[in-house]
Amino acid sequence: MDMKTVELVLLATGLSLLAWFVTHRFAPFLRNRLDATAQKRAMDLREEFFLLPPGKILLALLAAGFSCATIAILATGNIVVAAAAGIGPILLSGFAARYYRKRRVKKVVSQMPGFLDALSGQVKAGHSMQEALSQTIPLLPREIRMEISWVFRLCRLGTPLSEALLQWEERMPCEEVSLVVRPLRVALPSGGNIVELLCRSRDILRARYRMREKLRSMTAQARLQAIVLTLLPPVFAAVLSKIDPDFLPRAIGTAPGKAILITAAILQLLGWLTIRKILSVKP
Repeated sequence: MDMKTVELVLLATGLSLLAWFVTHRFAPFLRNRLDATAQKRAMDLREEFFLLPPGKILLALLAAGFSCATIAILATGNIVVAAAAGIGPILLSGFAARYYRKRRVKKVVSQMPGFLDALSGQVKAGHSMQEALSQTIPLLPREIRMEISWVFRLCRLGTPLSEALLQWEERMPCEEVSLVVRPLRVALPSGGNIVELLCRSRDILRARYRMREKLRSMTAQARLQAIVLTLLPPVFAAVLSKIDPDFLPRAIGTAPGKAILITAAILQLLGWLTIRKILSVKP
């Protein structure tokens, strides 16, 4: 056996031992992290009445990571990029869960005036609050129906209505829910005019919704300008690279070009954040 073969055998043995050590050392940690992430996402989705076992979420995360890593390795041939792409779905799953919750809260808020209208009609007909809730639930859209059903189940388990409403407010921390829950919690023990309170809360929510839609229509042009200004530099760079194929290699391959691109990206991000801050006006 010549010297070169001995060196190759030693190198292969060393790499095998290193791979075994890394796998033995970090595989349990990665497995625990994946399990914890799947458990956390399952709990987040369960809070939104989307029942999905942690095992299925783990399989979905692994499948998405494997797909992204495969696409990245085929597109770039870089193992580091492929590893980053494989980790991407696991890191972005939290953003996806928060985005789903935000959209669902918006739907619930938009359906609350109709719920208050139906509830005030049931109370006006002579029903108690718990009876009015049970009679109103089948008439509601899906999102708000699931929330009110959750409150009604708490009441059936023995929780006082004011306490159940407080737990609902803690569960959905938004201004619209607080505008409904807090006056109700004050009026229920004291025997106030519940019908008038519900009607006023309904009118306030509808006025806020109309004001929000008016602000969105007034800022539509500014939001379109923000999108155009954000997309203009990358589109311009793509068109210029088609005209001059050496443009991007020169920009990326030189230190001044990298500095210019990084500065432009930072300024672009700051401009986008500034526009978003200006447009985030609450009624």
